[in-house]
Amino acid sequence: MTKSSISYSITLAFLLIGLFIGTSQESPKTTVSNLPPLPALTGESESYGFAGMMGGMHNKVMIAAGGANFPNGLPWEGGKKVYTDAIFVLVDGKWQIATEKLPTPLAYGASVALPDGLLIIGGENGKTANDAVFLLRYNADDNSIAQETYPQLPEPLAYTAAVVEDGFVYVVGGKNANQSVNSFYRLSLKDKTVWEQLPDFPGEPRALHTAVVQETKEARRLFVIGGRNQAAGKKSTTPTDYLSYDLKKGVWTNEGPVRMNDRKRVLMGASAQASGSMHLLVYGGSDEVLFDELEFIGLQLAQEQNDSIRSQLIKKRDVILNDHPGFSNEILAYNTMTKKWFVYDTVSVQIPVTALSFAKKDGFTIVSGEIAPGIRTPAVQTYSIADAAEPFGTINYSVLVIYLLISLMIGVYFALKQKSTEDYFVGGGRIPWWASGLSVFGTLLSAITFMAIPAKSFITDWSFFFLNITAILITPVIAMIFIPFFNKLKIRTAYEYLENRFNYLARAFGSLSFILFQLGRIGIVLLLPSLAISIVTGIPVETSILIMGLLCILYTTFGGIEAVIWTDVLQVIVLLGGSVLAVVWIMLHTETSFGDMMTYAQERDKFNIMNLDFDFTESTFWVVFIGGLASAMVTQGTDQTIVQRYLTSSSVKDSQKTLYTNAVLTLPATIIFFGIGTLLFIFYSEMPALLSPAISNNDSIFPWYIVRELPVGVSGLLVAGIFSAAMSSISSSLNSVSTAYCNDFHQHFRPNTNDLKLLKIARMATIITGVLGILLALWMANSNIKSLWDEFYKFLGLFTGGLGGMFLLGMLTKKANGKGTLLGLVISAVLIWYISVFTDISFLMYAFFGVTSCFVFGYIFSLIFKEK
Repeated sequence: MTKSSISYSITLAFLLIGLFIGTSQESPKTTVSNLPPLPALTGESESYGFAGMMGGMHNKVMIAAGGANFPNGLPWEGGKKVYTDAIFVLVDGKWQIATEKLPTPLAYGASVALPDGLLIIGGENGKTANDAVFLLRYNADDNSIAQETYPQLPEPLAYTAAVVEDGFVYVVGGKNANQSVNSFYRLSLKDKTVWEQLPDFPGEPRALHTAVVQETKEARRLFVIGGRNQAAGKKSTTPTDYLSYDLKKGVWTNEGPVRMNDRKRVLMGASAQASGSMHLLVYGGSDEVLFDELEFIGLQLAQEQNDSIRSQLIKKRDVILNDHPGFSNEILAYNTMTKKWFVYDTVSVQIPVTALSFAKKDGFTIVSGEIAPGIRTPAVQTYSIADAAEPFGTINYSVLVIYLLISLMIGVYFALKQKSTEDYFVGGGRIPWWASGLSVFGTLLSAITFMAIPAKSFITDWSFFFLNITAILITPVIAMIFIPFFNKLKIRTAYEYLENRFNYLARAFGSLSFILFQLGRIGIVLLLPSLAISIVTGIPVETSILIMGLLCILYTTFGGIEAVIWTDVLQVIVLLGGSVLAVVWIMLHTETSFGDMMTYAQERDKFNIMNLDFDFTESTFWVVFIGGLASAMVTQGTDQTIVQRYLTSSSVKDSQKTLYTNAVLTLPATIIFFGIGTLLFIFYSEMPALLSPAISNNDSIFPWYIVRELPVGVSGLLVAGIFSAAMSSISSSLNSVSTAYCNDFHQHFRPNTNDLKLLKIARMATIITGVLGILLALWMANSNIKSLWDEFYKFLGLFTGGLGGMFLLGMLTKKANGKGTLLGLVISAVLIWYISVFTDISFLMYAFFGVTSCFVFGYIFSLIFKEK
C-alpha cells in the first residue's frame, strides 16, 4: 500500500466523520399542527363540528362520516342534538362533502381502517343503538364513496371500541339501548361470515372507552382503557382500572388502576394509540368530577316536582356548563413493559373527546369532537411525538471522532507492514495468544451483545442467560477436538479441512454458507449502532450505516487481521469498562436501595433463568441450552472469523489459550449485560417519564440511557465503544470472508496466482463484501424487525446449522464420506427450511436440528453410498 493511497483514505475518513457533526436542537415533546377544519353543512352559516364521527384514511384521502351536534343552540338552552348522514372527504388539502350519504344519520360508532376501506361498526341515531356494519371505500377515479355491507353485530352497540389485529376485527364493550355491556366480539377478515363471541371482559361494563394493541413481555395484547358504566335512569359509575387481553392465549387480565402520583385517573371519551415498541399514548379524556355533579343534577331534575328547587338546580347546572374549563389537555403514556403510567406532555390546546382519531405516518390525527359539554369543534389536528435527540455536545463529538480516528490509525499502521497474504490473513505469527483471545471475545461480544442482551433482559428476564453459558461449556470440545485438527493441517480456512476429509464440493459449500451468513451478520451488526446514533444525534440511520460501514472497510482493507485483532482489544477494554461504569451509575442514581431493587425485580420474575417446561416453541431452558450448545459449537468450531484467530497462533497450546481467554471473560460479561437490563427496568420503573415513547426499537434502550443519563464525555466514549464494537465485528467478518474467498475459491481455480496479486484480490474482496453488507443494512433499516438478536440467531441456524454436522462427521467418524455427507447436508437444509416455515419451533433450535440432522443422515447415507 502506498503512502498516497493512505493519505487519500485518511482524507476520506475525515470527510465521513465530519458528517457526524451537525446541530440538533431539542424539540418540544409534542407538536400540534392544524389541518383544514371541517366545513359547514349546506344551509348552515358556520361549521359547528361533530362528536362521534367515524372514518379514517383510505386511498390517501381522509374520510370523516356522520356525527352529532347542536346547530340550533346549546343543549341547556333548549338546543336539540342533531345526527347527520353526511360524509366529508379531505382531498388535496380541501374538504369536500360527498354526494353519497350514510345509510342513516349515525354517530358514536367505532371505525377501523382495512386494506379495502374503512369499516364502520355500530353507532346510534338518537333513538336507538345500531347493529349495522359496513365498509366505506373511496374511488379516486370519480371521487365517489362506495359502500359494502358486512355481517351485522350480534347486538346493537354504540360508544364501542374496535381494533384490527392479525386478520381480525375486535369489538369490545359499548352501550345498547339501555345500558353498557361487557361484550367482546371478533370478525375474521378472511371469510367475513359471522361475528365470533369471545369471553366477556371482566369487571364493570363500559362504554366511551378506548382500545389499542401493543407488545408486552409475553405477547401482543389488546388494552381497554377508561370509559363509563351507565344504565338508563341510574347514576353511572366510572371505572379507574384498565384491562388487557392476551391475543395469543385468549385470556383477560385486570391490570389495576390508571394511577399517577398516587391518584387514580378516570378517562372517558379519550383517544389512544400505540407508540414506539412499548408505549401507549392516551390523548385527553373527561374526568368524573364535573361530570358526576352534572349527572347528579340531571337525575334530580328528572325526579323533582318543585319549581323553585328545579329552578335552583337548573341555575347551578348552567353555571357549571357555562364556566366549564373544557376537557383535559394532557397526553398520558403507559409503558407496557414496566407497567407504569405517567403524564407525557401537556399541550396548549384542549384535546377533544368522542372524536374521530387515527394514526398516520406523520402523527396522530384527531378530527372534530367535543371540547366541553355540548360544545363541538370543527378543528382537525395532528399530534406528532418528538423523535429528535438532544444536542450531543462538543465534548462527546470530540471523544467520538478521536476514538474512530484511533481505529483508523491502527489500520494505517498495520497497512504499512503488509508484505504478503501471510501477513494479511494470519498476521505472520506476530500476534500474541492473549490478544487473539481478547479478539475472539470482542468478535463474539459485538454491538449485538452490548445492546440486545440488556434489551432482552429489560423486556423479559434472564431466560437467555444460558445461551451465553453454553459458549463456555462447549469450550473443552472445541479445544480438544477442533483446534488440533486445524493447527496440525496448517490450513488457512476452516473449510480447507472439509476438502482434505471429504472433497472440494464440501469445502465450497461450507465456505459459501459462511460467506452468506457473514453478509447477514454484517448487516445486523451495522444496523444496531446506527439506531443508537440516530437516537443520539438525530442523524438518519441510513447516513450512520454509510459512515460506519465505509470507515470499517477502509481500515480492514488495508490493515488485515492484525488491525482487526488490535482494534478488538481496544473495544473490549472500552466496552467492559463502560458497562461496569453504567452499572455503578444506575445504582447510584436510583433512589431504591440495592436490597429493595433485587426484591422488586424478583417479584416481577426478572431473574427467571430456567423455565423447565418441555415446550420447544418458547425460550424454555431446554431450548436455550440445547440450541445454545449447537450454536456455540458451530460458531466457535466452524466460523472462520473465530477459527482464523486460532490460526494466528503457531502452536496448539497457544490456540487453546486463545479460546480459554474468551471463556474466562464470557461469564462476568454475561452477568454484567443481563444485570444492566434488569437495572434499567428498575430505573425506568422508578422514573418512567425518562424513557421516551418515541423509541421504536427495543434494542435502543441501553444507548438511550447512555446518552440521556451518563456524564458528558463518558456517554461519548461509550457511544464510541458501540461504534467500535460494531466496526471490529464487521472487520472480522470482512477479513474472514476475504480469506475464505481467496483460499477456498480463487486459488482453487487459479492456483498459480502470485502472492502480491492475491493480496490485491483479498483487498478487493474485502471492499465488495463491505459494500454488500452496507446495502443489506440499509434494507433492514427500512424493514419491521423488532429484535435484531432474534434475527441474528435465525441467520446462524439457517445458514450454518448443517455445517457443524459436516465437521463432526469428519472429526468423529471414519466411515463418513463426501457423497453421504453432502446428501445429509441437503436433507438438513430442507429440514431446517421446513421447521422455520411450517412450525412454531423456536429459532434457537435451528442450529441443533441442522447439526443433528446433517450428522445422522450424513452417516446413514455414507453407509449406503460407500466410497473407496
